[in-house]
Amino acid sequence: MTSSPPTPSPKSESQISVWYFVGATFVLAAPVIFLPDADFWVRIVSIALGLVLVVAGGFQLRRELTARRDRRAGPPSSA
Repeated sequence: MTSSPPTPSPKSESQISVWYFVGATFVLAAPVIFLPDADFWVRIVSIALGLVLVVAGGFQLRRELTARRDRRAGPPSSA
């Protein structure tokens, strides 16, 4: 007997952007915390990657907010 994969709930779908921002925080802080003697280029790459994650998180957050607003509006009623 095969079971179907669980469908994601609306709450779990709306939490993806948070992980982008958490990941960006770790990427931006990692060289300072774990590699205090890292070369300058390592810090520059870390900053660039962190900024890319912040921008990607912003786009994902916009998608999630738009989807949430569309769900609240519901289907148009025909009268």
